[in-house]
Amino acid sequence: MSFEKLAELKARWLPVYVVLLIVVIVIALHLALMYFMTNESSYANLALLTLFAAYFLLTGIDRLRKMKITRMRFMEVVSCENCGFSEERNHEAGDYVLKTKGSCPKCGTPLIVSAIYSIKEQR
Repeated sequence: MSFEKLAELKARWLPVYVVLLIVVIVIALHLALMYFMTNESSYANLALLTLFAAYFLLTGIDRLRKMKITRMRFMEVVSCENCGFSEERNHEAGDYVLKTKGSCPKCGTPLIVSAIYSIKEQR
């Protein structure tokens, strides 16, 4: 997935998890209150189940908060086979290894893309 898509998903789902966590905690408190008022064990069992759901949501929030999104920057190396000149450039869409890209500034022979690689940029 792209960097922008992951950042958008993180921004969209974090508030949803927080709202769901608040709702589940309110339900658990209501069930606990009903248990203390009526002394029926079914309310206590349901309160425990909702607390497990709250724990699940809390761990989901923690995972989303700690998720590091890496942005990849693509670079390419163009080199001259005749004189050995090489240069690193930003990768352009449609480029591939062994593609001819311009001419050598030293000897005038065609430059060839010899490598394409990525660099991680972490936010």
